[in-house]
This record gives sequence, C-alpha cells and structure tokens, in this order.
Amino acid sequence: MLSNKVYIIAGGVISVLFVALAMVEFSTGYPDDGLQDLLYAAVSAGAGTLLYVLDRRQRERRAAAETQRDAR
Repeated sequence: MLSNKVYIIAGGVISVLFVALAMVEFSTGYPDDGLQDLLYAAVSAGAGTLLYVLDRRQRERRAAAETQRDAR
C-alpha cells in the first residue's frame, strides 16, 4: 500500500493539472467546463489537505504512544 505522502502529493499534482485545464477551457470559450474543472481542482486539493491533517495527527499519536511506552 502506498504511503499517505504519495496520496497527498498526487492530490496536489492533480489539482494543479485541473487548474491548468480550466485555464485552457476558459480561454477557448468553454466556461462551463472550466468551472467544472475548478470544482474538481478544489475537491482534489481538499482531499490532499485532509490526508495531510490526518497523517499529521497519526504521527502525533504514534509519538505520544512511544513517549508513554518509554516512560513505563
């Protein structure tokens, strides 16, 4: 299974690609498709942010558990 960092990076890359695609579609005269691509970019960026926050909390829990285990 891939680590959370890979998913976070993939979410960022996909978000940037959707923004670039939206810019192309706005400039070629397809504003509805451009808005849809911006929505997809926001969703992928939100998913990447959520994974980052969850990964950070997981690391904090592991560190706290190790500290507690070492204290015993």
